[in-house]
Amino acid sequence: MKLSLSLAKKLLKLVEDKRINSSEFKNQKKLQELLDDGIVYLQVKGQNTKIILESEYRLDIYLKQYGITNLEDYIYQGLNPSRSRASISQVSNDTKSFKTQVQAGLYLASYEPIEISVNDEKMILYTPHMSSLFLHKDARLDLEDDIVVVGVENFENLTSIIKQKDFFNDARKKVFMFRNKQALDFLSQSFNTYLHFGDFDLAGVNIFLNEMVPRLIHERYDFFLPENISELLDHGNSEDYFLQMKKYPNLKTKVKYLQDFIDLLHGKKRSLHQEYLIKL
Repeated sequence: MKLSLSLAKKLLKLVEDKRINSSEFKNQKKLQELLDDGIVYLQVKGQNTKIILESEYRLDIYLKQYGITNLEDYIYQGLNPSRSRASISQVSNDTKSFKTQVQAGLYLASYEPIEISVNDEKMILYTPHMSSLFLHKDARLDLEDDIVVVGVENFENLTSIIKQKDFFNDARKKVFMFRNKQALDFLSQSFNTYLHFGDFDLAGVNIFLNEMVPRLIHERYDFFLPENISELLDHGNSEDYFLQMKKYPNLKTKVKYLQDFIDLLHGKKRSLHQEYLIKL
């Protein structure tokens, strides 16, 4: 059983961007498989439908049935005209196969100057509007213990973080990090306090509770909620809420502030994407 190169490309784009237009996904049978496995869900806004990545963990399990442990290298080998069957088999099953991949790495942002260390060299992280700092996947990032790592679901929010700084008004130093594979690898070994900045909806809470928290090696983590989240939800989307209710009808937690937020979502019957904060 082999995964087509065109589908592999779509899945890689989904991992990198977290969402793609449904018109880009032509294989309806495979789309239904992804929906049934809880890997993606559909977001409908008027005439526009997007496919949203729900669980990168479940996608990894899905790919393993095709013998794929490194999607980027699988695509690279498929595009290499000099490839052999042996090399394709190796890249499908060898997690240590190497290829220079410009896009693979950490994307960081900060709305104020913060000192970080990259490969033992000190530098100042500060990213103006519509920018971020890219670190290659082989670079080593070190952060001071008092820095909070903020995991950001949407790349536009990361590059526009300076426009959202008023929402993060506590005194703690923060490094904002786009949540991709390299970020997950970093967070699984980091002792820095973690703050999850995702969508304000059931899917966002589920990602935090069931995908992020189990990866962390400490218990210093929180789900970011703006102080005026109740007011903001009035501008949310009811269609998304009801779609997610079908997937998470019994989502609950013993964490009081998060359960209060879940109850608020049920009361408002709305979901709000984090991109909304950029427009304010």
